[in-house]
Amino acid sequence: MSRLALTLKNAWIALVFHVVYIVIQFYSRNIFLDNLGDEFIGVVGTLKSILQFLNLSELGIGAAVGFSLYKPIYEKNQDKINEIIGYLGFLYKRIGLFLVIASLILIVFFPYIFEKTDISLGVIIFLFIALLISNLLSYFFGYHMFLMQADQKGYMNITINQSVFVLRLTLQCIVLIYFENVLYWITLELFTPFIYIFLLRKKIKKTYPWLIFKFKTTKEVRERNKELLKKIKQLSFHKIGGFVSNGTDNIIIFSFINPATVAFVGNYQLIMNNINTLVSQFFNGTNASVGSLVAENEIKSISKVFWEMMALRFFLAGCASLLLFIGFDDLITIWIGERYLMSQNILIALVSIFFILQVRQPVDSFIQAYGLYGDVWAPLVQSIINLIFSIYFVIELGVIGVFIGTIISQVIIVLIWRPYYLFSSGLKTPNIKYWIGFVLHITILLSSFFIFFYLADYLTIKTSLSLLSLLLKLFIVGVIFSTIYFIFLVVFSKGFRNLLKRFYGFIKKKKN
Repeated sequence: MSRLALTLKNAWIALVFHVVYIVIQFYSRNIFLDNLGDEFIGVVGTLKSILQFLNLSELGIGAAVGFSLYKPIYEKNQDKINEIIGYLGFLYKRIGLFLVIASLILIVFFPYIFEKTDISLGVIIFLFIALLISNLLSYFFGYHMFLMQADQKGYMNITINQSVFVLRLTLQCIVLIYFENVLYWITLELFTPFIYIFLLRKKIKKTYPWLIFKFKTTKEVRERNKELLKKIKQLSFHKIGGFVSNGTDNIIIFSFINPATVAFVGNYQLIMNNINTLVSQFFNGTNASVGSLVAENEIKSISKVFWEMMALRFFLAGCASLLLFIGFDDLITIWIGERYLMSQNILIALVSIFFILQVRQPVDSFIQAYGLYGDVWAPLVQSIINLIFSIYFVIELGVIGVFIGTIISQVIIVLIWRPYYLFSSGLKTPNIKYWIGFVLHITILLSSFFIFFYLADYLTIKTSLSLLSLLLKLFIVGVIFSTIYFIFLVVFSKGFRNLLKRFYGFIKKKKN
């Protein structure tokens, strides 16, 4: 099966399962807020952010291993694959032990961290342990999934993962509605990951019968993988930068404002993260495809695919950003009520972050494929910029200040430095080519926005406050804007035209 075919298969399966997951998640969030309260949901969000911090100990090992697997998978070198996966397990199990020790130490400080909450300390500790065990299972038993992802079979993992967690959310809703017991809710949070790991390992054994699950990582194996260890050390800095930029928002809001506000922001983040994931699922498997492409080392093909991915990302991110801006407030009101609405400025900031997260992905995919992690200073600078501006602006402006800090740090490092680094050290082509292409696509997007809003003055869409009416409104808006944007891209973007030719060739081949 071709790279494009595998990418499309990963994409449509991921899309279907994630749409189901989103529906269940939105319905369950409403039930959770009604039965558990804003403060409890805020504490859940804070605990997950704390675990993200502890997971910095993973230090990007998984990403480095994924990069190392592309070549042996391309060469069908099963011995090398076993060695790399075995080495991954060796590292992950030690990280898991560190995570246990660090978590036990952290629990000692919970009475001080959560002294402002009215929730029982015992309940908070039980919840934290449940979330912690879910993480530990992946470290000790689920690390083989990186082989699936690198081999463009990530759809298998997604099928199992989303099915199990849809089951979890459904059962959690049932226990809250019929039993009104938070401990049952946490117990389900604890035990469903065991089902996931059991099904995942069973599928991996069937898919890769030659894979050695109890591979012995000797001193010689560790010596042969010194380059991999070097990549891991470099990635550790990027892991820290990524967490500070995306994982500290809830912690800062919890510290400088209050736990309930974490829940309010969490509602917005839930929608944004799901839409972000939904768009990203469309590209599920592209990292492995890019890794395989780079392994072939055809420079012209690499450059062509890069701009095809950029054009498609811009198209999807532009359409999604407009729909989010237009429909977000109505969706919040219909979903959980008008009292959970936040300011329009916060919405604009979150949509901006969403857009940046989308259009950065092609650069990130190629950086990972080339293994370009030597710029260890960049994530540290990003972290410092983010923390300084977020804390300063949250004191001066409130909640929106956190997101302003995130935007500033991402523009400087993500949108300016990382493309420069990729083109200089990976693609090894003049940076001016990137900036011409990037500015072109930004100009096309802004021109499409201008024409759409100009036409919108003459278009009146009468809607009532209902989900069906909102969906109809967004559908009409989406069709109009995407048509305008599509035409502009076809006319002015060579990457978009090449992408359409690729899809046309793929469909024509399928028919024959």
